[in-house]
Amino acid sequence: MKNIRFKEILFLSYREKRARRINLDSDVVVVKGGNGTGKSCLLKSLYGVFGAQVNKYPEGWNPNYIIVLLKFQIDGVPFKAMRIGKDFYLLKPDNMYFSETSDMEDQAEALSSLFQLNLYYYSDQAKKKRLPLGCYFMPFYIDQDSGWQQPWSSFTQVGNEHVKRNVMLYYTGVINHDYYNSQSRLLSLKSQYNKWQCEKTVQSRFVNIVKDKLQSTSISLSDDDFKEEIDAFIRSLQDLKDKQNKILKELEELYFNKMFKESRISSLHASISEIEEDFKYALKQEDMLMCPVCGAQTDNTALARLAMNIDKEECRDLIVQYRIELQEIEKKIENAKRKSDDLKQQIEEIQEIVTTKKEEYTLKEYLNHKVVEKLHELFAENEKEFDDNLYSLANEIKEENAKLKSLKSFNRLKMLTDYFNQKLISYVKDLGGKINSSKKHEFGEKIKGSGSSHPKETLAYFFAYLHIMQKHDSPVMFPVVIDEFKQNGTTDKSIGKMIDFAISHRPDNGQVIYSVSDNYSNEKAGVKVVELDGDRLMIQQDYQSVYDEVDRILNKNFKMK
Repeated sequence: MKNIRFKEILFLSYREKRARRINLDSDVVVVKGGNGTGKSCLLKSLYGVFGAQVNKYPEGWNPNYIIVLLKFQIDGVPFKAMRIGKDFYLLKPDNMYFSETSDMEDQAEALSSLFQLNLYYYSDQAKKKRLPLGCYFMPFYIDQDSGWQQPWSSFTQVGNEHVKRNVMLYYTGVINHDYYNSQSRLLSLKSQYNKWQCEKTVQSRFVNIVKDKLQSTSISLSDDDFKEEIDAFIRSLQDLKDKQNKILKELEELYFNKMFKESRISSLHASISEIEEDFKYALKQEDMLMCPVCGAQTDNTALARLAMNIDKEECRDLIVQYRIELQEIEKKIENAKRKSDDLKQQIEEIQEIVTTKKEEYTLKEYLNHKVVEKLHELFAENEKEFDDNLYSLANEIKEENAKLKSLKSFNRLKMLTDYFNQKLISYVKDLGGKINSSKKHEFGEKIKGSGSSHPKETLAYFFAYLHIMQKHDSPVMFPVVIDEFKQNGTTDKSIGKMIDFAISHRPDNGQVIYSVSDNYSNEKAGVKVVELDGDRLMIQQDYQSVYDEVDRILNKNFKMK
């Protein structure tokens, strides 16, 4: 089991020139403060820095404008996770990046590699994908906004109920890695099978309707009757089709070039506006200019400002050039349209020839007959394609079911479910909550309690899962993060009991980080207290030291000056 511990978290805002450095290096950390001091912002950021999607951040806190740097250890080896806007970074012990991405699937791939959680699920299109990021941290976080309603519900975008349940069974040891991936594939195969079956049913109904309508169109004619005229007709149509495709391709390229030129003109106008704003800003500054985003500095000289004006004039020259080119493109488009209209008229003339009668039957009737024959052929081919796909999927499902059967241990599932049931009932009673002791409680079931007993049940479920995860060697153990014990009017006495329970039942060598309001005074021995006050999390006093540390990392990895 890999053991992850949080050591320190840093926040930095270039815009506000504020920052915060918070030491988390303790088995138990309590974040204490009043409303609006930033308790939830801090706790949500602990897993948000990895890319997990929490339900919502407090009003006024936008993670896209704040740099977050989390220092953590994996089995004692130091690593860092950093979020800058929508970009996510994982840093190795030497502060060089392990991964860098703004794509959540790439981030999931990086975390899987870092924590050695080689888990996938299969989309409805049978595409093999990494787990959503929140799935990795579901067992370890109770969010103030939604986490107290049901266990493992603090993150959004964690897949459907099948994905969540399989993650739960995997983390608690009910199923192993091979079983998890096999079951995920089986669910995908069944979804594909049902989709093909539905499409086949819909098409069969359509085909039967069409066949009924076509029964009266049966005409018995030989190909020789109209061979000469048909050949001429086909050659004319093919010639027109070739010309039409050529013009359509020409129009496609012209419209693409037109959109590209218009886009470049729009971008150049935007660039001119930015240069003008930069020039105004430079006139108001002294000798040095500082970038408000990255903090980089440059000389504010007359030569530098002249370069801005030169850039602006070059942008205007390009705009004139692109407008001239646009006029030429629009002329070519009009010319191509005229050619297209001419082709349309020729096609209509050919269609008039098609309807000309020859002897007692028209060529149109003959072609209609051929269309009916071709439709019957296509219907048969399509039906065979559906049957072949369904047959292939059915065999794959059969094979995957057999594989699952060989991997699954019903005795182990029953043993762990019974053990989970015992622990859950025991924990709820220890917390002073209410639970039906005669009912068998299952993995993943919904909590139905109400009132002040509900948060106690949630906490009991949460730690019953953690206990089984530890007992049966879950692949990874992250810090337990709990946001605000005061729920549904719980008393200070109940809060104290819940906190004592969380601390005493934390996983071996694990870490518990929780928050309480500033009016709660029942502090525990050996607990590290992080005091928050004021009306915001970040402060001016920490700005320079945090700025310098983040700057060193950026300079080392990204050559930022």
